[in-house]
Parts: sequence; structure tokens; C-alpha cells
Amino acid sequence: MVKIPKKKIKIKDLLTKIQQFDWIVISCILFLTIGILTVLVIGDQVPFKVKYFSWEGKKIGVKDKAFTLSFNRPVNTNSVEKNLMIEPPLPGKITWQGRTLIYTLNDPPIYGTNYQIKLENIQPSYNNETLESFVSLFSTRDRVFAYIGIEGEEKGRLILYNITNLNQPQKTILTPRDLIITNFKIYPDSEKILFSAFEPNIRGKGLAKQELYTVTTGFNIDPSQVSSQRAGKLKRILDANEYQNISFALSNNGKVIIVERVNQSNTNDSSLWIITEDNQPISLGIPGTEFLISPDGKRLAVSQQGGVRIVSLGADGGTSRLLQNYEKPLNFSDNGEKLLLIKDNIDYTRSLILVDQDGESKELFRTSYPILDCQFEPREQKELYCLKTDIIQGENGQYREEPFLSVVNIEKGTDLPLLALPNYRNVVLSMSPDGVALLFDQVVTTVPQSSSDLLTSNKDAIADGQVWLLPLPDLKEANQSLKIQPQELVFGFQPQWLP
Repeated sequence: MVKIPKKKIKIKDLLTKIQQFDWIVISCILFLTIGILTVLVIGDQVPFKVKYFSWEGKKIGVKDKAFTLSFNRPVNTNSVEKNLMIEPPLPGKITWQGRTLIYTLNDPPIYGTNYQIKLENIQPSYNNETLESFVSLFSTRDRVFAYIGIEGEEKGRLILYNITNLNQPQKTILTPRDLIITNFKIYPDSEKILFSAFEPNIRGKGLAKQELYTVTTGFNIDPSQVSSQRAGKLKRILDANEYQNISFALSNNGKVIIVERVNQSNTNDSSLWIITEDNQPISLGIPGTEFLISPDGKRLAVSQQGGVRIVSLGADGGTSRLLQNYEKPLNFSDNGEKLLLIKDNIDYTRSLILVDQDGESKELFRTSYPILDCQFEPREQKELYCLKTDIIQGENGQYREEPFLSVVNIEKGTDLPLLALPNYRNVVLSMSPDGVALLFDQVVTTVPQSSSDLLTSNKDAIADGQVWLLPLPDLKEANQSLKIQPQELVFGFQPQWLP
């Protein structure tokens, strides 16, 4: 048996190794201690400042309801709230989450405006250090609307009109000459428009052959990014080979299209069809000529015999039900929780009724004459701008209907006339997204003479038309005069603001 000799460990070598390890540990401790002392004595060299502003350099719109300011250290919240300045003023409410300030707007921002946000003279709250001054800029989206042209090369074409600078408005024609536009709706991001149109060379079959398209606007809500779509790029959404497309609606979120269609070979086959973002058109099997989609695209309000039916368009659309004895739906509130309806009364008058999601109803006013349209004021949703008709006796002794605009306070029940709109009953209204102005049109009609005529909803030919801008009064001012003066903008009809 072979014995393996044991290796002898010298005590001196062991002590040397332990001493080397101790020196390494001691050195690390010294370096850390010096570092900590340096930070304590000299302080953190990163200045106390605003770390992040969510709207910096951006263009915001009505969908942008709040911004955030984040700080890199704890801050004196009272001092920040006292010294936060926004020019022009943009009233809002401040809340805090740790080091982050959340500023929620009271009202939509005014379009076509450049804003500056500033923080300075902030009291110290961290190691007696004062906050570094902060200044940043942001702006709102341009004041832009679309309309259908009426003269020369613009006739029947879809046009964008930028009036951010009223002295130098900018015009962009979106659609080609070989399409006559009949109606259109704008998507919520403003990057494209859904429209119906027909080719003018189809003799006598223009409306019967109108199809649905989208067209890009070239509009870009984020200036830091290059728009991926040039203006005027067309895409066909729905043809008219088998079915005639009568009218359509687009939900406010841009996800649902409802189309009224009639079979080209069997007029008894008429119903509403639904088109979602990824699906082909599907018949709902529901007839209807007057209908609205809720802003979230989950419900449909459609006039039927006996009242207005609320139809669920999905599993989370709620229960379908019939609201009895109503004539037609007029408008949803922006959040979809309230619906305006017209009701026929037994005394031959009409009432405007506000119905909530629980079915509770409130009569806002009653009139002997037609109610043409009512739109919610977008800032607080407490007022309605309504287009109604009155009966006026002319110089020849004959009576005629004359539309007029009034403002209705939902809570107080007041109804104040604003402006008479003579000469044409089918006025189209469009409320600006910031609630400061209305667009409306007035057209002169005649008897249709050719397949390329521009037509109203009553199938009258349009001989002339004018788009007007109506600045709205500040209804918060108790002594504010409601005398307002419209301004001529451009020749055309069916104006709609870009959201």
C-alpha cells in the first residue's frame, strides 16, 4: 500500500493570504465610505427639475383631456400648484401621484392655438434646492373642415379648408373629377374620410350606383412623425353591384359603419347592413331610413313603426329595446349616455326628449313646427344648439317655413333664439370640436336636369351654395348678448369640422 505524503501548510503563508483579503475588504469599505461622504457633503449633481412633460411639442385635440408633469425629486406641491402658468389660460384641476402632477382640463382646448406652460420660483422641498425653471410649448390642432364643392373644378368634389389663419385659408381638393360626392363622415383621427359617390357618366343611375370609399386627408396629429398617407389616396369600401347604397353612418370611434341598402333587383329586400373594421358587410335584417350609431359603436338607434328601437351591435351592447311613441332619434351625447329623440304628441305638437341609459326621459321643449337638428355643446354638455322651423307670412300673404337656430339649456329649460336662417329648410349644422363655432350651409335649389347635378337629401338639384361660420357666445357670461353675426367662408355645402 502506497502512502500519499501530506502537504504541509505553512502558518506564515496562511496569515499572508488572510491579510491580503482583509486589505481588499478594508479598501472597498474605505472607497464606499468616501463615496457616501462625498454625496452627503457635495450633494447629487443632477439638478432638481421637471423630468417629463407629456404634451411637449405635441398637437392636441378634444380627445386629449389631461397632461402630466413628472419631477426627478420630491417637490413642494403647493408651490408648484401656485406657480404653474399656462398662456393663454387653460383652466383645469390638479391631482398628484407621487412625484407626478396630473392636470385635467375643465373644457376642450381651443383649436388653432399655441400654448406655453411655465414653472418658476418654486419653493425648495429637497435639501433646500430650488427647482430649475421649466418652459415648454404645445399647440392644438388646426381649425379645418371639409365640404362638397359647388363651382368650377370643385363641383361635386370633397375639399379640405384650413381656416386657422382666416386671412390666408388653405384649400386641398381630395377627390378626383370623375366622382360626385353625395355624403361623407370624418374618422376620429382626421386622417381619412368615409364618403359615398357616383360616377357622373352613368345616365340616370347616379344615386342608384353610388359606392362607399375612404380618402386620406394627409392630416397628421403628431408633428414629430411623418404622415404615412398622402392626401387623396382612395379606397373602395362597398360597391353597388347587387345592392343600392342609400345612406350611411359612422360611429364616433371610427370602428362601425351602418349602411341602408336596397337590392337592385328586388326593392322589397331593404335593410341596414353593418361593416366593422375587419369584416365584410353583413345584413342586420332591420329596415330603417333614420338611424344613429352610439359613439362607441355598440348600439344602434333606428326609427321603426311604433317608436325608436335601440339595437345591440355586440355582446357588450346591452339589451335591445323599443322606446315607444317616438318619431326619430336626433343625436347621442359625446359619452353615449344620453339620446335626443323627437316625439309626436296627440295635440299635433312635437317635443324634444332627452333619454338616459336607464330609460328616464325629460321633455326639453315643445313646438308646433318641425325640429330639424339638435347638437350638444361639447364643453359641458349642458346646452343644445337646435335648428327648428317657424312659420313666416310673406309679402304676398302666403306662409312659409323658415329655419332658425336657438340654444337650449338642458338644466334650466330655457330656449333662446340666436339666428334666423331664411330661404332654405335643409340647413346642415356642424359644431366645432372645441365648441366655439358652428358651421352651416345655405343652398339654392332647382329642378334636376342632368345626371351630374348635385342633389339635396330631398333630391332637389343644387344651383348655388354658401358655407357660413357662426362664432358662438360665451354662455357662462350671465349678461352676454346673444346677438351674433355669421361670416361667409366659401362656396359649397355640407360642411363638417375635422375632430
